[in-house]
Amino acid sequence: MEETTVQEEAQQLPPVDFISYLANLVETGRLYLEGIPNPETNEVVTNFPLVKHIIDTIEMLEEKTKGNLTAPEANFLANTLYELRMGYVRAISRQEAAPEEETATGETEETEAEASADNTENAS
Repeated sequence: MEETTVQEEAQQLPPVDFISYLANLVETGRLYLEGIPNPETNEVVTNFPLVKHIIDTIEMLEEKTKGNLTAPEANFLANTLYELRMGYVRAISRQEAAPEEETATGETEETEAEASADNTENAS
C-alpha cells in the first residue's frame, strides 16, 4: 500500500497558475531553439516555426492580460518573452549565416585548388 501512495504522490502535478503555464511554453520554445535529439537518428531537430508560434502565443497572452497580472507575473512574462525573442533572433541569424560561411569556405577551397592547378601548369 505504501508503494501505491508514493507513486500517486509522484504523479500529482503542480497546480496550474499563470507563471507555470508560461514557463511551460517558454521551456518548450527553448528546447526547440536549442534542438532536441531524435531518438531514432540522433539528429538534432530544431523547429523555428514552432518557436515563432510560441512567441506569438505569449505576445497574445501579454496583450489579453494587460492590467490583469500581478507584478511578478507581468515581470516574468516580459523577461521570458524578451529572452525567447532574443534566442530566436540569434538562432535565425546563425542559420542564415551558416550557408554564407559554407559558400565562402567552398569558394576559398575552389580558389586554392585552381591556384594549385595553375601553378602545376606553369611549372610544366
